[in-house]
Amino acid sequence: MQQIPDVRDIVLVGGGHSHVQVLRRFGMRPQPGVRLTLVAREPHTPYSGMLPGFIAGQYSWDDVHIDLARLSTFSDARFIADEVIGVDPEGGRIHFNDRPPVRYDVLSINTGGVPLRGMPVHETVLPVKPIGRFIEGWESLLKRTRGVVGFPLAVVGGGPGSVELAIAVAEHHGSRFDITLVTADDAFLQGHSKGTRATIQRILGLHGIVTLSGFGVNYVDDAGLWSASGEFLAAESTLWVTGVEAPQWPFEAGFAVDSNGFIRVNQWLQSTSHSNVFAAGDVVELDGQPRPKSGVFAVREGPVLAENLRRAVLSKRLRSYRAQRRALALIRVGPRSAVASRGPWSVHGRSMGLWKHWIDERFMRRFEQLPSMKIDEPSLPRALRADAPSAMRCGGCGAKLGADLLARVLGQLPLQADPDVVQGIGDDAAIVEFGSSSIVTSCDSFRAMISDPYRFGRIAAHHAMNDLFAMGAAPKIALAIATVPAMADALMEDDLLQMMTGAVAVFSSHGVILVGGHSAESSELSVGFAVTGESPKEPLLKSGMQVGDQLVLTKPIGTGVLLAGAMQGKTSARDLMSSIDMMDQSNALAARILREHGVTACTDVTGFGLLGHLGEMMRASHRSVVIDALAVPILSGANDLMVGGIESSLQQNNAQAIRDFEVPEAHTHSPAIRMLADPQTAGGLLASVPGAASASCVVALAQHGYERAHVVGMVTDELTSRIRVS
Repeated sequence: MQQIPDVRDIVLVGGGHSHVQVLRRFGMRPQPGVRLTLVAREPHTPYSGMLPGFIAGQYSWDDVHIDLARLSTFSDARFIADEVIGVDPEGGRIHFNDRPPVRYDVLSINTGGVPLRGMPVHETVLPVKPIGRFIEGWESLLKRTRGVVGFPLAVVGGGPGSVELAIAVAEHHGSRFDITLVTADDAFLQGHSKGTRATIQRILGLHGIVTLSGFGVNYVDDAGLWSASGEFLAAESTLWVTGVEAPQWPFEAGFAVDSNGFIRVNQWLQSTSHSNVFAAGDVVELDGQPRPKSGVFAVREGPVLAENLRRAVLSKRLRSYRAQRRALALIRVGPRSAVASRGPWSVHGRSMGLWKHWIDERFMRRFEQLPSMKIDEPSLPRALRADAPSAMRCGGCGAKLGADLLARVLGQLPLQADPDVVQGIGDDAAIVEFGSSSIVTSCDSFRAMISDPYRFGRIAAHHAMNDLFAMGAAPKIALAIATVPAMADALMEDDLLQMMTGAVAVFSSHGVILVGGHSAESSELSVGFAVTGESPKEPLLKSGMQVGDQLVLTKPIGTGVLLAGAMQGKTSARDLMSSIDMMDQSNALAARILREHGVTACTDVTGFGLLGHLGEMMRASHRSVVIDALAVPILSGANDLMVGGIESSLQQNNAQAIRDFEVPEAHTHSPAIRMLADPQTAGGLLASVPGAASASCVVALAQHGYERAHVVGMVTDELTSRIRVS
């Protein structure tokens, strides 16, 4: 069946409470011809309603965060982890600091606000919004105050958020903090009933929380807070919970904004100045429906926003949104207790706490318990299905042909290389002699394994140069072959630009010039590079291992299983982004450090896995090795996925390399052994280093950014190679 091409781009900026619902609804009901892209600064978005429970220890970090990478996979959306610094509404582009702009046909903004510009700037002040950064700062404060009693802590703000936070801190940390709740208002919880205020005041007193009203903080120093009238409050740290302001870039972009800079939207959540721009949450001001900046409204706006984005791209009539005049506030005051407040009505008790807990958990379950992705099986007769490839095929090096299949084909081809002219056949790159000079050349190509074309281009460039780095060569020029799936011309142009800009950025940083190439239309995004460089006087080969050498691996393994898990929505965003960062790390400096420590043989670990590439070194060097499976560094999350049955589509073929080793019988099929066959993309260098230099080599690698570099085995004079699991 022919795939319907994408012809329109909807770009979501921000991973707020409205946009997560947009993603889920598009995942439940995809819109043919429409491509969805999420741009968010962090790969996880916290749910504000559960923040006090998290601070109080009621919920874990995972309980209160929505995984945006998984959600994007479910909705078949591209996920770009970066921060937007501006928008060009006339050109339909969003801008970043260090990558090319991303185009859109329809734009939606749900970034939230920014801390108040009137907030004192001091290292002791910790703003609660954005919540993601607050959590990092809070955990740092907890480490700093471990074992302390009576640490002076101020919580600034007069609304429900500040009250909940102060109570949560007191509830979970007891005597560690002496808490003072501060507001510039005449009283706390203005806008709530007398009954609500009285109940909250009593609970604050039970926790020993001091309240100070009418104290407008003017500035903060190391000693504490100062008001404009000269009053002083001792505090060694301050949590700032006083609301948000609008970011500057919507105003600078030319969007219609209110007097405070918030994007003005109409009853359809549509910008009043740009009909193809929508917005929701704290960043907006609803024309004719002014409401507080609260997550409650962002949650309620989500379904209408999702429907209107779909209708806008299809040129259909939009649906109106009407905000509640009075939203029910459920103010958490204990692990199973809350105060319900709406207008003059107020109720406090366990039932309110259970109700709040049920509402919060129900909201989060929508994004944790996503329906399983449907994988279309081949429409083949039963008798033929055993030989059919799996429907879900990996990208990156997981898409390489298996080593046995490749060897069978190469074995049937006539030898074309003149050994007097070409050396290094079977190594990572070929060395070609031209009279008195020589070059080193290699090529690599694979289809996209991540949805961000810019990062994919960067990773592909790193990967292509690794063969030359493994031989101690300096790459100089590159040729590209790029394919882009059939879409509307503007979308194809954007994908190609993103991918190639990423690649050129990496090549340029290494002094490599992209001198040309070829592009074509295909069924998927892919890129390959032929890279050529200067041959060193003494190139590193796979054949140089010596007995007594230590095997040094410069990067952790696990990209294959992590990328396979990401395709199925099983890899956490945190683990996926860590693996992307690792793939986007150059091996150039690692190669130099290995050379400085007397490396005798080297290769890069890619599609055939650690054991496959180590096996090539063993055969070329006529040596045996002992490898310590438990010493091999593994990327976070990879082992859990392997234990859960996730693996790359190349895993089974790669696992045949295990036969070259003696393995303890009890561990033959263990995840620790299977991981050694996991195919890597832009992996590390595997090198044999003289034993006396291996420790200092690993230290030098760690000092220069290869923190997970490790000795993973040694070269021996034994008759057979072994894998040790101990």
